[in-house]
Amino acid sequence: MELTRTWGLLIGLSLGSTALAAAGSAGHGALAAILLLAWLKSHLILKHFLGLGRIPPILRGFDIVIGLVMMAMLGLGLAG
Repeated sequence: MELTRTWGLLIGLSLGSTALAAAGSAGHGALAAILLLAWLKSHLILKHFLGLGRIPPILRGFDIVIGLVMMAMLGLGLAG
C-alpha cells in the first residue's frame, strides 16, 4: 500500500510541475517551485522505491547533496 501511495504522490507532484510549466509560469518563483517539486520527487523515490528510508543517515546525505544541486540550479537561474 505504501508504494502505491508513493506512486500517487509522484504522479501528483509531476502534474503540479507540468501545470506550472503549461500555464506559462515564468520567473524566479516558478523556478523555485519546480525545483522544490523535483527535490520532493527525488526524496520519495530514494526513500520508498530504493529503500533508503531504512538507512536514515544515507537518505539524509542524498537529500543534502540533491538540495545543494537544486540550490545551485536556482542560483544559476537567478543569475541568468
